[in-house]
Amino acid sequence: MTIQTRFYQVSGYRAHSNGWYQYDDKPMIRALASETSKDFRPGGSDAPLELVLGILPCGASYVLLTTEQMHLFTQKYRLNIPRGSWRSSDFLSLSPIYFHSEAELSSKLATYKQRPRNKNRRETEEPRDNSQANRGYVAGPVSVHYRAYFEQQRYVYIQYRCVRWIQCSFRRTLYHLLAKRISPEKFALSPPSWLSGIRVISIVFVQWSVDNRRRDERLQNPSLIEVGITDAHFPSFFDTLTGSGMLKEESRLAAISKGGTTLHLKLKQAAKNPHSKPQMPNHSKVEEIAKSELPQRLRTLFDHDAQKSGMPLIVLCHDEEMTRGILERAGIDVSSYKSGLSSLLPFCPAEDKVCP
Repeated sequence: MTIQTRFYQVSGYRAHSNGWYQYDDKPMIRALASETSKDFRPGGSDAPLELVLGILPCGASYVLLTTEQMHLFTQKYRLNIPRGSWRSSDFLSLSPIYFHSEAELSSKLATYKQRPRNKNRRETEEPRDNSQANRGYVAGPVSVHYRAYFEQQRYVYIQYRCVRWIQCSFRRTLYHLLAKRISPEKFALSPPSWLSGIRVISIVFVQWSVDNRRRDERLQNPSLIEVGITDAHFPSFFDTLTGSGMLKEESRLAAISKGGTTLHLKLKQAAKNPHSKPQMPNHSKVEEIAKSELPQRLRTLFDHDAQKSGMPLIVLCHDEEMTRGILERAGIDVSSYKSGLSSLLPFCPAEDKVCP
């Protein structure tokens, strides 16, 4: 499959599809939902419809067709090929979006319907996308990255020379990439070189929920009570979980340990509430350690050389600022660790385009 670099918006503000059925989306929705070709349903005719969701720098999102999908669709229904297109570099992220039925597709596209024009709006005021999906996001130089970061987290793109921080949203798209269930070319990407092996550390530092100190005080001296860690290698970690739901607990933990380590560290110095009944984790080994031992355990865990091992490292965390501070105080150099993944997406360079 050739790398897709141009995309066509279906439904919504200034959509490329607006001229197909005189701005009536119902025939288009029925036609798209009835598509069964591999370009629209890579998993088979009974699989969900796979389209593309693009997030612009201003935060607006749109449902898109690839160039191949657009050509197939317009030829089949004898529709005009739209003028112009979005370019891959216009977006912060491009990710798959799935629809299991015509009703699901209709419901999603309905969120892009434009509201009636405000009568009090000045005649000189530029029209904006005022849809339910995108109102509140502005045009111009303002960038809203968090919507794109959420989608990018589902891809987990990595480079070999540095660690990329990702908040805990380890989504299904990574699995699809590793299992080769989606084509990266469809989303304007070259096939990632790291698909054969990556290391993932998921770490959560649990603090007292009753700590009412200011944020800056908690960052400098967090009241930790436990730490949850999973250190796994993919895709082998997924292989160990196949069918594990039917295994006994001991067998499941043994299977997980083959592809990675899941550990629950309880800190001895943490004050204990005699009335509390903490729940024990179901899928990890529990170990009680002194708080003074934690820095060395963290240094050992994060002792990773991506260049020597040829294996990138991904860090999943709940609170990046807090996690960075704890690791720095443990003697771990996090200066090369990067936030976000936009710079790693190998979209082809193109001219900037202003949000509609």
